[in-house]
Amino acid sequence: MATELEELVSFLDDSRPDVRAMSAEIVSGLAATTDGIDKLKPVQKQLVTKLFRAVGMGGDACRKSLVALVNMSHAPDVADLLLELNVVDRVMEFVRDNMPHTDLLTSLLANVTLSDQGCRSMLQIGRGPLEGLHMAVLLKKFVTSGVTLSPGEPDPYEHVASVLTNVTRLPEARKLLLQPGRGLLAALVAQLQSWNALRRLGSSGAVKNCVLSAESDGTLDAVLADKVVIEHMLRPINGQPPLEKEDTVRECMAEAVAMLAGTAQGRDVLWDAGAPEALRKGYEDEHHPGVCTAMERAAELFLSHGSIDSGMAPGVLGVQISSAVAAQQAQQAQKGGEGEGAGEGEGK
Repeated sequence: MATELEELVSFLDDSRPDVRAMSAEIVSGLAATTDGIDKLKPVQKQLVTKLFRAVGMGGDACRKSLVALVNMSHAPDVADLLLELNVVDRVMEFVRDNMPHTDLLTSLLANVTLSDQGCRSMLQIGRGPLEGLHMAVLLKKFVTSGVTLSPGEPDPYEHVASVLTNVTRLPEARKLLLQPGRGLLAALVAQLQSWNALRRLGSSGAVKNCVLSAESDGTLDAVLADKVVIEHMLRPINGQPPLEKEDTVRECMAEAVAMLAGTAQGRDVLWDAGAPEALRKGYEDEHHPGVCTAMERAAELFLSHGSIDSGMAPGVLGVQISSAVAAQQAQQAQKGGEGEGAGEGEGK
């Protein structure tokens, strides 16, 4: 005899739209809390399968079913189950078909790409000519929507930025972004000036991942090929309005600049882009310990290689760090997190 939970799950793909909607409403409510998700575990596999069916059937149940999937996918075991059920291909099929609720579909992708397995699935690694196709589609939609949307408008593709941060932990994604002649890195760094903080946060993480691994990946030439890319990287940390409010964005770009300053080729390009002066001005009013440390490291590299005169040291080098800032640095070093997931869905 079926349990109440099993009966509830069975209604998710009922032929009657109102029955599906009511079932999805109850499930999404349960999935909005940790206790509720625990209650759903006995029917987890069946539930996830039925939720996807409800999404595909449309109607009022569609969004509530996606909310439940997004909330449940925060749990690593559920994310793994979703990957077993081919979640990436199924979501991308919905995205290509311009299905409603793109915000939740991309949130789901952000959560499942927190794992390397999810990233490989997103990148379609080992699938021959299909490799990178999903990412190419997402990148195009992400960049295009970033240009066409007005400030304050709903941004259905904002969570793609988190997907980009996650997948660029893998060299295959970094090399995809840096393919010669495609201008993908330039399009990505342009998002650092977006009005949407989520876009700036995710894009800065992806750019940092690409830059910090450029030497080992053999892609340093590609990173430095376009001066406009370097200028975009300097803007969040040059102290000029509009000021970047997100500490993480400034820290990512400062660390990326410091890495480039550690190479002769990078120093030359940074010099041509006015990096020493940008660092000096940006440092004057910078208070975040991690950003300050990275900017100091970059300036020291310029000085140690004779790229700038020691006269520009004040304001960038030789500044005594206060005990309060030192304590903050110690706290910052204990924090961290490599990937970015989407926030909880609706229905709480």
